[in-house]
Amino acid sequence: MPVPGSIKIKQLDLELNGGCNFKCQMCPQADGRERGFLKKMPAETLEKILDDAMQYGVESVSLHGSGEPTMNSDMPDAVAAIKARGLICISFSNGYRLDEAMAGRLIDAGIDILRVSAIGADAQSYHRWMSMDVFESVRANVTRFAQMAQGTGTEIHLYHLLTDAARRDEEIAAYRKNWVEATGAFAEIWMMHNWSGGYASPYDRAALTDAPVKRSCGRPFSELLQVRAGGLDGHHGAVVACCMVLGKDGEATLGHLDDQSIAEVVGGAPYEELRAAHREGRFDDISYCADCDQLYDFPDALVWSNIPGRSYGQSKIVGGLDHRAYTS
Repeated sequence: MPVPGSIKIKQLDLELNGGCNFKCQMCPQADGRERGFLKKMPAETLEKILDDAMQYGVESVSLHGSGEPTMNSDMPDAVAAIKARGLICISFSNGYRLDEAMAGRLIDAGIDILRVSAIGADAQSYHRWMSMDVFESVRANVTRFAQMAQGTGTEIHLYHLLTDAARRDEEIAAYRKNWVEATGAFAEIWMMHNWSGGYASPYDRAALTDAPVKRSCGRPFSELLQVRAGGLDGHHGAVVACCMVLGKDGEATLGHLDDQSIAEVVGGAPYEELRAAHREGRFDDISYCADCDQLYDFPDALVWSNIPGRSYGQSKIVGGLDHRAYTS
């Protein structure tokens, strides 16, 4: 998150749709989400936010948050608006609605990277974790997208969370066979996280570290802004502390970009209190930070990837944007 007086935003995470058509077991959205955040981002609000962010050096926009972006029919138009400004554009999807028509519209609009969350190394595991019996259809969608994207500059990446740390090597091998080799897509596999303390992960990140000492994750100071589609009290464009606060969006809201500027939100009292707490190590004073496992540095969280240049701590798309480098 930017710092007032010297605001610089390299990456803007913009949620297009607050609802989701899946109820994934490892996602707090499965238990419901605050009603005010189950909204679609209005096109005019998206344009306002993009124009505001341009003055702060934004390089890339990621159309994701906690909802499924393909449920917003304006998604290809949003991609086109971002590309028209000369920015990198990526998005995150479960891939279920990625039929040939949607794939073609996204590729034609110029999307740079589409990341597909596909948790489960095989059909049985996928059904368990994603709560949908659509393994084959999603895999077919990914394969078709990869084929359609050849030679266009667009890439498709798979995203998997390790579900059984005790069978790490077997799970990686199965995922590579059933997803990576079967679809021709790039992929990354991560350890699960606890959604700022709101989810009981199958394994304890702190217990896996050599020296489990809390330190700032760096997000309150980094050059990234996280914006939800909905917000409190009828608003859209809520700025929240980070991507990990799903299930705690309301308490993590720092302002709203439908009627505030980025400078007003970044310079506001809620944002400054968050930064101060991280500077002073008062993590327990912030409800959504107190039990978050991102406060533990754990490079082994990136388990495997064949994406060129992908590394722990680095932004998905902006070179050199490492949250851990921002401490004040």
